[in-house]
Amino acid sequence: MPAAVDSHTHAFVRGLKTTIDARYVPTYDASWQTLLALAETNGLGHAVLLQPSFLGFDNSYLFEALRAEPGRFRGVPWVSPSIEVTAHDWENLAQIGVRGLRFPIYGLPTPQWSAYREMLAEALKRDWPIHLYAESRRLPEILPVLLDGGHKVVIPHYGMFDRTLGPMRDPGFKALLDSAKTERVWVVMCGAYRVGPERARAATPMLLDAFGPARLMWGSDWPHTDTALDRTKTYPLTLKWFEEWVPDEATRAIILKDTPSKLYGF
Repeated sequence: MPAAVDSHTHAFVRGLKTTIDARYVPTYDASWQTLLALAETNGLGHAVLLQPSFLGFDNSYLFEALRAEPGRFRGVPWVSPSIEVTAHDWENLAQIGVRGLRFPIYGLPTPQWSAYREMLAEALKRDWPIHLYAESRRLPEILPVLLDGGHKVVIPHYGMFDRTLGPMRDPGFKALLDSAKTERVWVVMCGAYRVGPERARAATPMLLDAFGPARLMWGSDWPHTDTALDRTKTYPLTLKWFEEWVPDEATRAIILKDTPSKLYGF
């Protein structure tokens, strides 16, 4: 039986080089060792590490974690289109547990997708999903580009709906729900505090109805960057919300175990 997976986490320590235009730079350590211990304490055996936006294209700490715990971690780096990545490099990344590519473009311009042509082709060849962190209002523009290219896409934070509009009134969120019919879009139920817990609660049945548990995952969003939330106490709180909002145990098991294990090859 697969172990439960935390499908949206970050890890970093102080002293790593951050990007010049970072919206937020943490002043604390959030090591992969601390993450694993916390996940284990809360009953989770695996975690998906996503490259934090403030570290830009320097994925060295992410790769260090993957090499240290290949059985426990899968990784989603943010790769620069301006550096050459050889076929051998890609194979090495796959060997250490890379299973996707991240585009954390919230507040940033939409990429010139032509610059990523070779990289996207590699992701397609390896069946790696594209992780898109962008405002919901941009989803109607960006999602079709990736889906028409044949990609799988993962959207975090309960679908990134605008917290002012809420899930009922946000046209970007509606476009996301409509994309479920492609069966190539996954949503991670993480970071409810980013969209507002009550709104995330309201969005949950809408996501379940559109995507079903086979294309939903749960994540802690640890260490809850760009918030003042406690990095230890918030972890079980996010799990508690998930259990309350998805009361059916069998459905929760699929979201926590089966779906991410299949997508990330645990």
